Amino acid sequence: MSKKVRTLLRVSSKQQLHDDDIPVQRAEVEQFINQHPDWEFDREYIEKAISAYKNNVDDREVLREIMEDAKHHEFDVLLAYFSDRIGRLEEYSFYVATLNQLGIEVWTIKEGQLKTDTRTDRLMNFLRFWQNEGESEKTSKRVRDAQVELVKSGKFVGGKAPFGYELVPSGIISNHGRLLKKLVIVEKDAEIVRKIYSLAIHQGYGYDKIAKTLNAEGIPAITTDKWKASTIASILKNPIYMGYYAINRRVNHGSFTRLDRRNWIYSKEQIPELIIINQCDWEKAQEIREARKNKINASKEKSAKQYEEQYNVPFRTNDKLSLLGLAYCGYCGKRLKNGSYCNHWTLKSTGEKKVSFTGRYICPEKCKERSCYSQSYLEDIVFTVVETYMEQLKNINVVEELEKMQKQQRESIEKELKVISKQQKSLQQDIETLEEKIPEAIRGEYYFSADKLASIIKEKEQLLKELDNQKKQIQTKISKSTVQSSEMETFIAKIPNWKEEFQNADVATKQMLLSSLIDRIEVKDGDIKIKFKIRLEDYLVHESIDSDTIPCKLYLT
Repeated sequence: MSKKVRTLLRVSSKQQLHDDDIPVQRAEVEQFINQHPDWEFDREYIEKAISAYKNNVDDREVLREIMEDAKHHEFDVLLAYFSDRIGRLEEYSFYVATLNQLGIEVWTIKEGQLKTDTRTDRLMNFLRFWQNEGESEKTSKRVRDAQVELVKSGKFVGGKAPFGYELVPSGIISNHGRLLKKLVIVEKDAEIVRKIYSLAIHQGYGYDKIAKTLNAEGIPAITTDKWKASTIASILKNPIYMGYYAINRRVNHGSFTRLDRRNWIYSKEQIPELIIINQCDWEKAQEIREARKNKINASKEKSAKQYEEQYNVPFRTNDKLSLLGLAYCGYCGKRLKNGSYCNHWTLKSTGEKKVSFTGRYICPEKCKERSCYSQSYLEDIVFTVVETYMEQLKNINVVEELEKMQKQQRESIEKELKVISKQQKSLQQDIETLEEKIPEAIRGEYYFSADKLASIIKEKEQLLKELDNQKKQIQTKISKSTVQSSEMETFIAKIPNWKEEFQNADVATKQMLLSSLIDRIEVKDGDIKIKFKIRLEDYLVHESIDSDTIPCKLYLT
């Protein structure tokens, strides 16, 4: 009986979409299916310009559709080009495991079948997707480095045109054959930008007051009906208006944080054709803005300091809970929030002011079954389980399996490289032979005309160029197929000293370490489920944990 095969084709960027990468993947998977007599192509799933690094499973509609179809047993095999086509985050190893549990075989052309039958299979899948995630981080860094160099050289790196400018064709063609664009000033909008800076510099207006002034004067807003303070702030902070591109203006740690402008990376030279505000006025606007911000921060800091001095405790409490972001209410599924509070009193005998801190995790929906959990109750349980988990993880030697996986990947990629080199050699010989016939063609002594011969040579040269590009891509794959030894050492080195490192860590470090191991903690009254990123059911069992220390039902998944 034949197996129904469905294919997953994906490109992660619009550039790959423009480069028509989907047909290349389609041809490869079609050839791979033909090598399996008992396989029958059923349909394909296509995902265009979706990042598997920035999005998780729930964010990707195609993966949700595949899972629903698998639950209804509509197909038998899911085939992708490479595991990174499925995903680049560690959680995708669990997605593969779930498909396997539903009876679906998961295959990739370059790695074969992704099995989850044994603990080694499961661990290798986890490490495979962990490696994919690392490669995405490297690619992201390379792209970022390229953007930095473009900005330094005074080039536009893409995105929407800031208010006051528009994008027009630059006349320059990129390496990918696309027409690049450049910014030019839109004078009617530039006048509004000048007015905003004038109100900030000469009249001392803040963001909100400037927005209200523009709205009162009926000046059309950028995208909405009314000007907003946030829009004004963005215009007043952008160095493009004084003729400088800038990058590294903010960082993303779950939410965007704006960096100090001294840490921004600017174009090396001012670009005269982009100047709307002279540099002195732009700098003056920054001084006014930063002085106002410092005054507000100083006021807040003074209030916080007075509170600390009065009650002898830190003003903030949200930096005391280690499980924020990981712990969820088991009833409604919402993430638990910080519900900590301070009780304060005064000693009658001495007049000394005292405070006691009570750490709590609370459900934002206030579920009636239970909505509040003490810090000591929840963290003691999780920390005990994690320490036991890491002790068991010490016993797994992953180096040998990693090296085996890398060797298989390298052999597959090197085989591709040999095929392309052979094709290149054949094409080069054809070109040389045809070039020798050009004199005969010019004299009319060859059965192809000179024009036809030149056309054939040009086609073969184009094919040769395409093969050269493929070769470079494959050579890049070779470097991507190897987890650097330093990375392996870092991964494995975390395990032996886990307990000591964890116990001595501050809350922020504990959060980082826990998030590298735990995907989710679901909490109910007397019932806690901890979902680890690496599942070690053959190593970590309920009996390995002292039941006297766990005052509830505990599930490890």
